[in-house]
Amino acid sequence: MSFVGSYTHSIDSKKRVFVPSKFRDELGEEFYITRKFDAYLSIYTAEDWEAYVDKISKLPEADADEFQDFILGAAQKCVLDASGRIILEDRLLKHAKIDKNIVFVGAVKQIRVWSVEVWKEREKNRNYDKMREIMRQYGL
Repeated sequence: MSFVGSYTHSIDSKKRVFVPSKFRDELGEEFYITRKFDAYLSIYTAEDWEAYVDKISKLPEADADEFQDFILGAAQKCVLDASGRIILEDRLLKHAKIDKNIVFVGAVKQIRVWSVEVWKEREKNRNYDKMREIMRQYGL
């Protein structure tokens, strides 16, 4: 399984957003969304979420406390409604600077959720030379 592609949707007045149909089957009946260190959110299948949480649980407590609070404390379990939508909590929307429009971006084992404005800025400032060098280093 691999999440690929990007899709733009809008949040309605009740903070609901359609999850792209191309991603729904792979996500399954329930999945998880949380914030990341940059201004975006990540969606994981239940299986990949459990693997991620298992790795986090093995970190030494002294190193893990703040990380666990940030990632796990903001996590939201999601179940699609009959129309294929989820409701996003305020703390997640605020963290990702999401107001109205969202871009869902496939990123192999996760789906990244960006504000359209933040995504456009990221695209505009992308360092192609750095990416080319990394690709060369890894034979891609």
